[in-house]
Amino acid sequence: MPTLIEKIAGGAAGEFIRIRPKHVMTHDNTSAVMAKFRAIGAERIHDGTQPVFVIDHDIQNKSKQNLDKYARIESFAREQNVDFYPAGTGISHQIMIERGYVTPGSIIVGSDSHSNMYGALSALGTPVVRTDAASIWAIGETWWQVPKQARLLLRGQPRPGVVGKDVIIALCGLFNNDEVLNHAVEFSGDGVTSLSMEDRMTIANMTTEWGALSGIFPFDAVLRDWLLDRAAWLGARELPGYSPEEVQAWWDKKEASDGDAVFHIELELDLSTVIPHVAGPDHVKVMRALPDIEKERLQINKAYLLSCTNGRIEDLVAASEVLDGAHIANGVDFYVAAASKSIQQQAEELGIWQILKSAGATFLPPGCGTCIGLGEGTLNDGEVGISATNRNFKGRVVHPLC
Repeated sequence: MPTLIEKIAGGAAGEFIRIRPKHVMTHDNTSAVMAKFRAIGAERIHDGTQPVFVIDHDIQNKSKQNLDKYARIESFAREQNVDFYPAGTGISHQIMIERGYVTPGSIIVGSDSHSNMYGALSALGTPVVRTDAASIWAIGETWWQVPKQARLLLRGQPRPGVVGKDVIIALCGLFNNDEVLNHAVEFSGDGVTSLSMEDRMTIANMTTEWGALSGIFPFDAVLRDWLLDRAAWLGARELPGYSPEEVQAWWDKKEASDGDAVFHIELELDLSTVIPHVAGPDHVKVMRALPDIEKERLQINKAYLLSCTNGRIEDLVAASEVLDGAHIANGVDFYVAAASKSIQQQAEELGIWQILKSAGATFLPPGCGTCIGLGEGTLNDGEVGISATNRNFKGRVVHPLC
C-alpha cells in the first residue's frame, strides 16, 4: 500500500534510506560544492553523467571575481566530464526539464530549494544541501529520510483566467498552518487533467513556499503527450535526452499510489472556486483576492515577469496579449526575462518580444537575477513592486543595500 513517492524512493515514510539520484543539479553554488567535495578528500566525481552544472544566479555580475568563479566551474566540469551550461542558457530548473534530464519515476535532486519543480514530471524532485551534493558527486548516493505523505485532491476545472500561480497561492493561503510542512505532497483528483504542464511546474515549484519537501503530479496523458512533444523537440535539434520510444516505455510501466495507500493528511480544493490572487506583502501565505486589492489602487514602481515559476512562453504570451498596442504606465519599470534562451528565441520568433519591447519592457538575460536581489531592476528602499516570482519576503527582489 505504498504511495507514489514511497515507490520511487524505495522506502516508507519515516525510514532513513540510501538514494542514488539520476541527477544532481548545482548552479552558481557549484563552487561551494567543489570546496565541500575537496574537503572530504575526493578527487574524481563517481559518475560524470550524474551532476549537471547550470550557471544562472548572478549572471549580470561581470566582475573579475565572479567571472573567474564561473571559469573555475567550467574548467572543473571539463576535467570531470560533467554537463555544463554557461550563463545565459537559462534558469537551472528550466534547463533540467527542457533538456530532458527530468523523467517520470526518477529521483532528481538539486542544491536549490525549488528543485521541487521536477515533480511536475512525476519525478521525485527535492532539494539537498551542499554537503549532500558533494557526497553524491563522490559516491553517487546520499541518505534521505522519506517524508510524511500528503494527498491533495483537486476537483473541478479552473475558471477562465485562472492559472497555476493562482492555484498554489490559494493553497498557501487556505492551508497556512503548516499542514504540509516537511511532507511530500501528491496531487490527484479529476482536476489535475485540467492543469497544463506549465501550471504543474509552477505549482510543484512553489510547494517549497508551502513548506513541503516535494510535490508530485501523476503520470497521466497530459504529461505523456508533453513528453512526446519534448522528445520531438530534442530530436529535431539533435540534443541528448529521450526518444518517443522511451516515453512509451515509461508510460507502459508508470507507477501510481496504491488504492489503499496511507497518507498522513488529505486536503481538497475545488478549482472552480479559485479566483486570481495576489500574495503578500512579504509572505506567500498572505493571500489576497485580486478584486479586493484592485480597490486599493496601489501605486506600483516596478513589475517583474521572470523566474523559474513564470518565465515560460505561456507567461510571455499572456503579457503580450495585455500589452499589445498599449504602453507601460509612466513611473513604472517593467522587467522581463525568459526562463531560458530557447524560450526567449521562441518569443522573438512569435513576435512577442517586439510587442513587449514596444510597450516599454526592459529585458534581462535568461537567469535568476532580480528574483534573488541580484543585478538590474531590484527594488530600492520605499518602492513597491509586483512580481511573478515565487518568493516575496523581505530581502527578495530587493537591492542588497536596502
